[in-house]
Amino acid sequence: MFDDFDTVIMLFETLIAVAALGVAVKADRPENVTICDYYTPLLLGVENSALSQLKLMQTLTHTFILGNYTTLNVGIAVAGVASPANYSGHEVNILNYFTGAYYSSNGYNNASTGIAKNFLDDGGAEALLANKPANTNTSNQ
Repeated sequence: MFDDFDTVIMLFETLIAVAALGVAVKADRPENVTICDYYTPLLLGVENSALSQLKLMQTLTHTFILGNYTTLNVGIAVAGVASPANYSGHEVNILNYFTGAYYSSNGYNNASTGIAKNFLDDGGAEALLANKPANTNTSNQ
């Protein structure tokens, strides 16, 4: 599925970093308070509700994908997994795996060669920047 080993290593290290962040986050909040209940008012500065918790999850997910894009940025640079990067001297760009540029998805009884599937078919980053999953509800996004 991936063109080179460095891309796989970069993805693995990103997942490890996210897991480590989860452990560090747990240390700050009381054990009897959920992550959303604790961090929604703290990070968004709004009353804790289902709608504000949804906004927090959208912000976290979209920041993971795009990198820093909101005013919530507190001086910590987040590159985002969909951003082109340099890893160990190699240029890496995994965005092409989600735009249909590569035959990287299984499907339609063609698991051996894969299919090119555009998972960002309805707005892509622009929709995410607007805190929407997509521009319509009929997308792969």
